[in-house]
Amino acid sequence: MLSTGDNAISRLEQELLSVLKKEYGFYQSLFILLDKQRDLIKYDRDQNLLDLYSEIERCQRRIRESEATVTVLKEKNPKLFRLAAIHPEVKKMVNSITTLVKKSMALVEDNREYITQRHERIREEIGELKNSTKIMRYLSDTPSSPQFINGKS
Repeated sequence: MLSTGDNAISRLEQELLSVLKKEYGFYQSLFILLDKQRDLIKYDRDQNLLDLYSEIERCQRRIRESEATVTVLKEKNPKLFRLAAIHPEVKKMVNSITTLVKKSMALVEDNREYITQRHERIREEIGELKNSTKIMRYLSDTPSSPQFINGKS
């Protein structure tokens, strides 16, 4: 028969596994969202980008909630938490989440590179447009105003 301590550890393991499974599902969704963002950035589909950014902000709030949930479990009984955390299924789930987070971070870095490159390209295009506007103004058919030099026409 299980002792009270073993039963408490088993309950915490199950609770921890339940929380981690929810978190794993969330991090899978986040990875898919970041991948979608990369495609939108990469293929210049700006019309959906703002919605995607707001979704990612929502995910950032969800990440803070996740951290708080695990922290609450840990702070209830730190010794019991450490014992539950070494359970093979818990370790496996934590490793899976860690892998997803690393992959998501790599996607974020890719997205940052794409955005930086696009930002620079747009800046260059705006500079070129400014120059072409000046040139077009210079070449336009409108007669130029008389130039006055030393008060003479």
